[in-house]
Parts: sequence; C-alpha cells; structure tokens
Amino acid sequence: MARNPRFRSIRRCGRACWGAVRSLSPAAVAVSLALGVGGAGIADAATGGAFILGRANREASPATLTNTRGTPLSLSAPAGRPPLAVNRRALVKNLNAQLVGGLGATQLESTGGFGVAHSVTIRATPAAVVDTGDLPAGVYYVNANAYMIVEAGGQGGFCWIQVRGGTGDYQSATGAEGGISAAETTAVFLPHGGRLEEWCGTFKTSSSPSVAQYAAITAIRILNSSPGFF
Repeated sequence: MARNPRFRSIRRCGRACWGAVRSLSPAAVAVSLALGVGGAGIADAATGGAFILGRANREASPATLTNTRGTPLSLSAPAGRPPLAVNRRALVKNLNAQLVGGLGATQLESTGGFGVAHSVTIRATPAAVVDTGDLPAGVYYVNANAYMIVEAGGQGGFCWIQVRGGTGDYQSATGAEGGISAAETTAVFLPHGGRLEEWCGTFKTSSSPSVAQYAAITAIRILNSSPGFF
C-alpha cells in the first residue's frame, strides 16, 4: 500500500516541527483554532470551544471573563450606536449605571422640601414667611398656606408662592381685618441652587402688627431634566 506523501513529509520534519508547535503560546493556539474554525464556516461555538468574532456564538452555560489586572471587557461603538444590547427587559444583577436615560443619580433621586413657621409678623411690604430651603433643580408641585390675623387698618392680607430671585404664582386672600386663610398651589420650574418661598403681606399698614400663623410650604419634585434645561 503506497504511503501518503504528506505523511512522509511530517515524518521527515521530526523533532524540529514538534519544537515549533510547543513554542507557540496558548493564546496563539486559541486564535489559530478560532480562525481555522471560522474559515470553515461554522456559525457558532459550542460550550468550551473558541469564541468567534463576527459570528453568532452559542453557549449552554454562562461564560466568565476575568482580568486580574484591570477591566475585563471594554466595548466601543461609533457615535450614535449603542456599544451593548440585550434581548429582554430583565434585572441585571449588581449593575451600577452612571446614567439612566441621560440622567444622573442626583437628578433621578426622589426629593422635595418642607417648611413651617408658627408666627411671623406681616406688613404692607410683603416678605417671605416660610421657605423649603435650597433644592435640586427640577419641576416641583408646590402647596403653601397661611392663616393671617390682620389687625385694624390692614384691610386684608394676601400670600403667594415665589421662586427665590424670580416670580411666582400669585394667589391672594382679601377681606376685612381679622382672620384670613390663604392657600396656594402651583407647579414651578426651579433653577439650580433655588428655593421655594411663601410671601405674605397686608394691603395697608395696620395700627398693630399683623401676623401670619402656621404658615407652611411643601414642594415635591415631579419631573427631572438635564442640567442644560435650566
């Protein structure tokens, strides 16, 4: 029986060829196998096989990628293209994302403010009687109220919600001297470093100081926007 010429060539190569194969690193062997399999046209890799770039790869068990010196995986994509896609809406364990829909953690955080004042003197020159303190930027639903005791000559009182340094939704309560209730509700845009206040005053200067009792304001952020919005 005639021997295959290729077999005789391998025998003549002997130890020299075996030494060349042994000198290859495991990574080089893996890449070579992947390229060889890819060239053969196999579209997926079975569990334990090589991962073939540019082809559909399938696994029957989870694959783990570990790098003891740094980030195990870095993905890059052209502008406007996502670097990663998943096949369903499912919880990803331990995922810590920097942005969600373009918003950071401080913008997504549920927040608001509250303030209360038991007794504040009010006059014909309006002034803030209660405020929320400084709040993150956003759109807020605001409710404020005060019970005013207007002394003789004051000719009634009024209150409104105001963004510090801006204007607000004007709501008034008027009437003769005595007890007057004012309540205001509005939605406002709050800029960075702003606060929400309730301002109150009387229409005329009264003979004795008038008082806003139990003034309170509550603000709840209902919409978050990117910093460039304001």
